[in-house]
Amino acid sequence: MIYQRPYTLVLKCPAVNPYVYLASRDTTGGNQLPQLTSTLDCDTIFLRLTFKISGEVFMNKLKEAALDYAEQGWPIFPCRADKTPYVKHGVLEATTNLDTIEEWWDEWPRANIALDVAGAGMMVIDLDPGHDIEELKKNVGGLPDTNLEASTPRGGRHLFYSIGEKEIISPSASKLAPHVDVRSFNSYVLLFPSKTADGSYKWTGEGKPHFRTDEMVRLCNTGRDKHKDRDEWIIEPDLQDNVALAIEWLKTSAKIAIEGQGGDNMAYATAAHMKSFGISKELAFDLIWDHWNPRCVPPWGADEAEHLETKIENGYQYNTSPPGNVTPGYKAAKSAAMFKPVVKKVGEEGHEWTAGRFRAVDRQGMKGIAPPSWLIKDFIPSEGHVLMVGAPGTFKTFLAIDIAMSIATGCGFDKTTRWPDVMESGPVLFAAGEGRSNFTSRIRAWEKTHFFGQEVNNFRLMDPVPNITEDLDAFIECALQASPKGYALTVIDTVGRAMQGANENAQEHASAFTAMVQAIQYSLGGAVLCLHHTKKDDKTSYRGSGVFEGDADTLINVERPGKEELVSLTMGKQKDAPEWEKPRFVKLTEVKLSLDPPIKSLVAMMPKKDEKPAKKIIVTDKGKDVSLDIIEEAALDFLRSNKLKEYSNNALAEAVATDPRIGIASQQLGKTWLKRLREDNETALARCWFRSKGRWRYSE
Repeated sequence: MIYQRPYTLVLKCPAVNPYVYLASRDTTGGNQLPQLTSTLDCDTIFLRLTFKISGEVFMNKLKEAALDYAEQGWPIFPCRADKTPYVKHGVLEATTNLDTIEEWWDEWPRANIALDVAGAGMMVIDLDPGHDIEELKKNVGGLPDTNLEASTPRGGRHLFYSIGEKEIISPSASKLAPHVDVRSFNSYVLLFPSKTADGSYKWTGEGKPHFRTDEMVRLCNTGRDKHKDRDEWIIEPDLQDNVALAIEWLKTSAKIAIEGQGGDNMAYATAAHMKSFGISKELAFDLIWDHWNPRCVPPWGADEAEHLETKIENGYQYNTSPPGNVTPGYKAAKSAAMFKPVVKKVGEEGHEWTAGRFRAVDRQGMKGIAPPSWLIKDFIPSEGHVLMVGAPGTFKTFLAIDIAMSIATGCGFDKTTRWPDVMESGPVLFAAGEGRSNFTSRIRAWEKTHFFGQEVNNFRLMDPVPNITEDLDAFIECALQASPKGYALTVIDTVGRAMQGANENAQEHASAFTAMVQAIQYSLGGAVLCLHHTKKDDKTSYRGSGVFEGDADTLINVERPGKEELVSLTMGKQKDAPEWEKPRFVKLTEVKLSLDPPIKSLVAMMPKKDEKPAKKIIVTDKGKDVSLDIIEEAALDFLRSNKLKEYSNNALAEAVATDPRIGIASQQLGKTWLKRLREDNETALARCWFRSKGRWRYSE
């Protein structure tokens, strides 16, 4: 059993005579004391004793389970009923230290138990309601049965799989299949006996987790989908000029494999790039063996040739780019083939036709259209074009760094992080048109604040910004060299830099910028976030043609009221989801990196409650002005003073209406203002609303 001691008493006592000490502390009403299982020869010992008693349980069941998990080497930390962490840095503070866990659950006795999945050496496939298990099995090439499994409150399942030592599995949402999430690196799941408003987590299988499959790792860690042309040879393989280019690259520029430093992955990446040179799989082995292998440390031996051949096979099978895409002849061949219609089967009976950037699908094929997926929920679509607009001095670059680093790390766990709903992590490319020399300090400050000072390896900085008047091939090739599997997000800072030499007000030039964004999405995968300036004489309007807004999937306006380091973000457009109903606020905080020489930078954070602008003022029928903050405070005060009771919405409204600070009838309070507060996830009062019951109850 994973959780196998229903009641345990943990005592810290003098080591003189544990039995005498226990007898003096016996509050069981005559219950027989259990047998002492172990002692330590020291001044103080900890006794962990198991027994059942009638009446009150000695130890909190959640606390006991947390200690049990930690003893198995599973790092855990406390979470609220809404799954948000109690501790500041969330999963980064997960621990197996029993003293720390004791302190946490003494402070928050009803806290749920969150597991640092990767820290426990595992990945979790999270099957949400509505998933199709057969589709998942098909996508991952088979799903082995695992003996460690749990049910979730909403009727889903958690399938636990073990992973290799120091192996990184990127978390994701609906990447393997619709309604199927992955939790591992920098992510967590709740464990039995945790509860939410929807119900409880329960173990349905408590054996040894099955080891993950290679295909799971590949799909989870691929930063972009396979290119639609990845297996279509539009140039002849092994052309003499291309072979010469490949040999030169293998001899001089290709990164070598070093034993103990990811040699297998480097062999895979080398093979994948050989395909991009237009080299056939059969010739690739000979060229790699003759020109690349002697440079490796140490070279692969004759007895390892078969293993190397397997890596080359995988490189060709899973390479995400079209064959020959880095060769001079590919572009011409691609242009010739671009307008040739291609038909492919979708599902059992559907069909899709593509010609260039156009595609058509029949009614049966429409069933295969995937639902929208997100990098950041309701903000950045997984393959979206996002335009962020603000005047100079609104900290757009700092905001973009925060968004990019959150996606690079999957940082949806930190209460100080502005973006709690990071759905998918992956490599990030930041194309900077200005301020390159300042980026190191900005990134270090973010890592220090949000990542415990650890370096974020999924971040790539590139300059300058690509320009619409130049060939994009060099930019794409350089980006893929830095991350062969592509990117989850590319940032263009700024649109103005990309438009130098062009007319922002001209529709054809703005459309050329859109075409460049589409080319980046096509070649690198993922979403593109573009930073743009407002007009000098009108801070509410962006510069240039209306095409910029019209072609974007998402439009975000950034404003900085006054000179405070607080900015508001409002959503002007969202193609695949409702627009935000109200602004979101970000606080820029100064972080000192060193005193001599003095180095400091700003970091985007979630503002504290008293740092946000006051909520809407309500004019009551008694001539008084009442803010939502006052209504929330009155409701919290009442619920806090009646912690063990539950209230209907009407009952709470009647209680709040009696507060002398409130001059609003209970009916209006309940129907309008309490409803608004409970639907705002940023309010403390929202945590006290239990939707499944339709009741209010105090919750920290």
